[in-house]
Amino acid sequence: MKLKITKTKKTSILYVQKAYRDKNGKSTSRIHERLGTLEEVRQRCGDRDPVEWAREYIARLTAQEKEGRQVIISRLSPTKLIEKGEAQSCESGYLFLKRLYHKVGMDRICEAISRKHKFDFDFNKVLELMVYERLLRPASKLGNYRRSGSYIEPFDIEKQHIYRSLDILDRHGEYIQKRLFLNSSKVVERDTTVMYYDCTNYFFERESADPDYVTDKKGNVHERIRKYGVSKEHRPNPIVQMGMFIDNSGMPVAMCINPGNANEQTTLIPTEKIIVEKMGVSKIVVCTDGGLSSEGNRSYNSTAERSFITVQSIKKLEDNLRDWCLEPTGWKLVKSDTVQKDKRYRDADEDELEFDLTDADTARYYGDRTFYRERWIVNEKTKFSQRLIVTFSYKYRDYLRFLRQREIDKADSNARGNRTLTKSYKSPDRFLSETYATEDGEVAVFRTVSLNLDAISEEEKYDGFYAICTDLSDNVTKIIELNHNRWESEDAFRVIKTDFKGRPVFVWTAEHIRAHFIVCFITLLLFRIMEKELNYKYTSSAIIEKLRSMTMNIVKGEGYKPNFTRDDLTDDLHAKAGFRLDTEIVTRQKIKQIIANIKKGLNIDNPIPVLHI
Repeated sequence: MKLKITKTKKTSILYVQKAYRDKNGKSTSRIHERLGTLEEVRQRCGDRDPVEWAREYIARLTAQEKEGRQVIISRLSPTKLIEKGEAQSCESGYLFLKRLYHKVGMDRICEAISRKHKFDFDFNKVLELMVYERLLRPASKLGNYRRSGSYIEPFDIEKQHIYRSLDILDRHGEYIQKRLFLNSSKVVERDTTVMYYDCTNYFFERESADPDYVTDKKGNVHERIRKYGVSKEHRPNPIVQMGMFIDNSGMPVAMCINPGNANEQTTLIPTEKIIVEKMGVSKIVVCTDGGLSSEGNRSYNSTAERSFITVQSIKKLEDNLRDWCLEPTGWKLVKSDTVQKDKRYRDADEDELEFDLTDADTARYYGDRTFYRERWIVNEKTKFSQRLIVTFSYKYRDYLRFLRQREIDKADSNARGNRTLTKSYKSPDRFLSETYATEDGEVAVFRTVSLNLDAISEEEKYDGFYAICTDLSDNVTKIIELNHNRWESEDAFRVIKTDFKGRPVFVWTAEHIRAHFIVCFITLLLFRIMEKELNYKYTSSAIIEKLRSMTMNIVKGEGYKPNFTRDDLTDDLHAKAGFRLDTEIVTRQKIKQIIANIKKGLNIDNPIPVLHI
């Protein structure tokens, strides 16, 4: 800063002038503060020379600015128009994600890939933009490009760079997953002893499915994967299928994208091989739901150091096993540290007690406990053996009956309205039967709809029962607890679908579709690390909403003024990040220093890896 003196006919006016660079990097200056006329300055400095005092005052301001203690006075005019096309605010919440992006070495992974291909654009910048946009302002790739100027940092990229980057992301998807797993394991503690695998699907805003392959004008054959399948949202649109492994700490490990009509059971082993062969994780307990529990998958995970826990449908068991599961006698209690023992059995060992589920006292005194029984079963053809654990809960039984009663009431309403029945195993109409007869009882066109009491009774007998198959010999309580944690994979899909708005998908080639979900995968991993750093004090929705609200107003030539509400969450975010954006104003110099420190991250200790493809 320097002194500027403007002379008039009667006196001179003293100003503090500050030099800065505009958004184009051109050097310019602005009036930082009006000190006043010579007479006004003399009133402030007394007997001293006003010009000399002003120069000393400016020197102190300059020193304070370098130390970050300067009080900034912004002079705004109510008559001066703002510049056309000049942004007045920008995103700042992305800086917390940027810190983790560099901490897990995503920038170094991009540099390794870039060195292989010798791009004429910044591949890392493009991926950064797509990751930040997926969390802060989910949109299409074209929408990402249009918002590239909304950040504190300039993302100087072109539209075609985004689509070229999608091809590269697809080509190196497995390499990116491997490096992210290895790097993130050095940043946060990850429990890979148990992994949860599940599948979901994502729809496209189109009416027809793709052919298996298409040939372009150059004769190149390209795969297409948008196919009709069983949609989780029950939509008639074509879909793609996503499978993902989540570790026992709730963080994504590996993923795959398959055609929408693929059998999800066939996707587990190829994805698991990425973990075993490329990430070096050999000792795993794989947890899945019933839809993924084919005997081939179970057998694959019963070799080497791998094991499995999977949900088993009681209805699909052989008759003798199904009858054994539903027997009312011979049940034991699952241990619980939080429940008081019944005084009648206080001195007895719970492991030795057996209960009859039809006994009124059992339901009365143990209505909030879980019972179990177990046995080993062997497939006579393949000689594959596994442990069958069946649990029963009165609370779970009552909950299912409560839900079913609502469906029965709906079905009864449909019957009285003589409505056309819906042919679906989940529809309330499954409890209805229809007959055609004449007044004499002969088969004819007269239609009668009524409740099917046999169907209701058949479904009701399974209420409260739940079965698990495993090859582990651990205690039942531990196995049940591990299986219960399958909600981690469900929550990961919820975040991608709802919070990251991963669907509908707006790209259409197989390569770009897979790349789109790699971006979602990277974003999910960074977000899970952030949640862990915050000790899971806040919900995922609360964190995302806060990051999206963290914008800053641009104070031209000075810095950035926070435009968000400070609270406990922002305090915790700043504490973990090691920088602050919630002062009354953040100078441009301070922002540059924050970004520079973020980019340093782990670069010193972690050199750029060599890319082996």
